[in-house]
Amino acid sequence: MSSHRILLFLVTVYALLAGLSAVFPEDGIDVFGVTLNFPGAKEAAASLLHREAPPKGPSPEELIAMRMEVVRQAEQDRFESYFRENPARIHFPDGRTAMFDPLFEALDNASEKGVRILHYGDSQLEEDRISSAIRKGLQEKFGGGGPGLLPFGRPYYTMCISQSSTASLQRTLVFGEGGRRSDGRYGIMGQLARLDTSVYTTVSPAKGNTGPTRYFNRMTMLAGNISGTLNLKCNGRQYSCKESDAAGGVARITVELPDSSTTVRFSTWGSADIYGFQLDAAGGVSVDNIPMRGSSGTVFTRMNGGQLREYAANDNVRLVILQFGGNSMPYRKSGKAISEYKTSIEKQIRCIQAAMPKAAVLFIGPSDMSTNIKGKMQTYPHLPMMVDSLKAAANNCGAAYWDLYSAMGGENSMVEWVKARPPLAGGDYVHFTPRGAQAMGEMFFESFMLYYEYYRWRKYGKGRE
Repeated sequence: MSSHRILLFLVTVYALLAGLSAVFPEDGIDVFGVTLNFPGAKEAAASLLHREAPPKGPSPEELIAMRMEVVRQAEQDRFESYFRENPARIHFPDGRTAMFDPLFEALDNASEKGVRILHYGDSQLEEDRISSAIRKGLQEKFGGGGPGLLPFGRPYYTMCISQSSTASLQRTLVFGEGGRRSDGRYGIMGQLARLDTSVYTTVSPAKGNTGPTRYFNRMTMLAGNISGTLNLKCNGRQYSCKESDAAGGVARITVELPDSSTTVRFSTWGSADIYGFQLDAAGGVSVDNIPMRGSSGTVFTRMNGGQLREYAANDNVRLVILQFGGNSMPYRKSGKAISEYKTSIEKQIRCIQAAMPKAAVLFIGPSDMSTNIKGKMQTYPHLPMMVDSLKAAANNCGAAYWDLYSAMGGENSMVEWVKARPPLAGGDYVHFTPRGAQAMGEMFFESFMLYYEYYRWRKYGKGRE
């Protein structure tokens, strides 16, 4: 068919349709109860001339993206407001909140490779106070179990465990009263027990301990300066080790225990320095509570660097918490004395960083402390200067700082903690009660976890489409 004929056909069809539109009733024609309709000329013309109007607002996809951006900005504002203003925030050098990212990544993978945290401090940490709350929170979040590293050869009771021993062995400490070692080999706890007899030890959970700390499946004895062979018997099986030729001179006896063990009994004999023993789970997080009564935290440069390095590398230490300053408060009253203490703390932090390069360091400063001024218990006048000095010391070394003084309420807050019912601090206006220590440990944990959430938000949430 030629093009002319096709054109003629189309024109004829359009003409017939146009004529039909002109004569067809607007209300349609009823045929056996069914109404037939045909578009009129105006409707036909409108359909031919109609063009889709451009949208007046964003597309659904654009609207979703806009809404998500507002949510992300609100989340970022929430984080940054806390990091900038909240008294319980962590102070990072130069505001680098991403400083803990390697630590948080390690925690995310703790089920595959266990993570260890060391918590050193003065008498505020005794009986596992503060540390136990941090440990419980981390183990519930990232897995793990057990109380971590414990001293050996003496009765020892904490908020988590009860330890009995058939002998009270002679101890050597890097802090407080006691002998000193020229080689600095005190072990990671800064103390050792000299074993020259047979000792039977029992460890069981403290009453009321229902958390992850209650359960463990591995015990590790740490020893050095071994004469002959160190022996350990547990669950009917005997283990032994000889002096280690490693740089730190730390030998280990590792005993695998039944899953979810809550109690362990073992005997140890031989001649050796026992640096302590660990009760842990195979994976997850372990937190070692290491109180040093009377210490101002200036002892790490006297500890053997090889032992620090060996422990950090073998046990994947990723965070060291130093909680000191309270024992220096009554004596360092002048700006010069506080400055000297600041310099000493900087040396300690750098010593730890050199020995444990993969571990982040966080310094927790002193709490509020009260003294009698004209018959009224008030904050030590030089305490705020000490806090600022220690914060500067930590940040100068690339370490983080948690301001315990501000977190608990600042000036004269200790008086209120003592007055609380039940009391949150003791009548010495220095030490927390177990309830108060628990509250401070939980406050630190919640603040720490907010930085972890920020890390997760930046890594997985902020850039997600």
